[in-house]
Amino acid sequence: MKIAFYTLGCKTNQFETQALETMFSARGHEVVPFSEKADAYVINTCTVTALGDKKSRSAARRARSLNPDCILVVCGCYAQVKPQEVRELCGADVVCGTGEKSRIVELTERAVADRQYVCTVEPGFERGPFDFMPAGSLQGRTRALLKVQDGCQNFCSYCLIPYARGRSRSMPFDLVCSEAARLGQAGYREIVVTGIEISSYGFDLPGQPSPTDMIEAVCRAAPDARIRLGSLEPRTVTEDFCRRLSVFPNLCPHFHLSLQSGCDKTLRDMNRKYDTARYALSCRLLRQYFPGCAITTDLIVGFPGETEADFAATLAFVEACAFAQVHIFPFSARPGTRAASMDGQLTHAEKQARARRAADLCQRLKRRYMESLAGTTVDVLFEQSRSGIYSGHCPQYCLVRVPGRALSGRVLPVVIDGIDPTDGDALTGHLF
Repeated sequence: MKIAFYTLGCKTNQFETQALETMFSARGHEVVPFSEKADAYVINTCTVTALGDKKSRSAARRARSLNPDCILVVCGCYAQVKPQEVRELCGADVVCGTGEKSRIVELTERAVADRQYVCTVEPGFERGPFDFMPAGSLQGRTRALLKVQDGCQNFCSYCLIPYARGRSRSMPFDLVCSEAARLGQAGYREIVVTGIEISSYGFDLPGQPSPTDMIEAVCRAAPDARIRLGSLEPRTVTEDFCRRLSVFPNLCPHFHLSLQSGCDKTLRDMNRKYDTARYALSCRLLRQYFPGCAITTDLIVGFPGETEADFAATLAFVEACAFAQVHIFPFSARPGTRAASMDGQLTHAEKQARARRAADLCQRLKRRYMESLAGTTVDVLFEQSRSGIYSGHCPQYCLVRVPGRALSGRVLPVVIDGIDPTDGDALTGHLF
């Protein structure tokens, strides 16, 4: 049968969709674009914000419009937290939360045969061990995601993810090594190490290997592939972390350190486990051991109780950190979290205004970082082409465009000329 996928949210969801595509193909099914008529549609959902829920429902309606008789499979965090709502508002035939995604092929085939509703959502905190799914992609051998961890127990006051994903569970260390080696041997040019909270990797495993141990092992197992890290909790970055990992030339000098706020009072209200002084130390260590590295982050604006002075402190801290890129999210109250019932809720207009002010600053910081790369030579992994212009990402995860021929899938040195005059979010260069 024909299967189509729609994915929302984080790189962990993207990994799981890639794995499902591979698993369906291995069973003889054909993966087609979501815009085409298919026998079954799989929607891998996100519930970090209310917008994610809304987009999931919109995707379900789109699938039904393409084929009213399709089997509709809705999985992921939204399905985990609100399975009955997913059943009623999305019209799902199969509801599978964040556990047992490895069974979705079997569940879909059963639903096609029996035409009976199936729901396999289990309580998030009763999860078994790590649910292994094969890494890889049907879209060529350019980039692969490697999910090494799932779940979270940080319980930030605004976040539903611990309830949707359960407590942290790690892929066995030997399996991480073998999967990384397999991807390297298969010819993938870049491996992205991902998870819900990879800084928690290993605490549940025998011997408690650290995230640093795991990253070292991945770099060694796939020496010919670039290794890019997913989001890190700032306290993961220690002098030992930097010293040990700085010796690997295949580790991308791009570090995404979750910030959320640059105000210590707001960080405490968020139940984050660090303050701005500890975060600043992480930035200094990374720049000491990885000169010129790109540090990126996430920022929530308009958190309950955030005053104008608190927001000003955040903007000042963000500027001092000199981020290469910032993802900005206006606070979204998620029912069931402590932050949803906190005093001092800001209006939608106030949150949007702060988001715009933060975006203006962060765009200037991004441009400043991109300008710092002018005249340098970087290796670019080329992925797409249009009218003789090839684009790809350098190790610092900046988009680079160059003229050329037959560059797709290759990693080549490029001299950066500057910012693309037609697109301020990209760099231009020429082959070295």
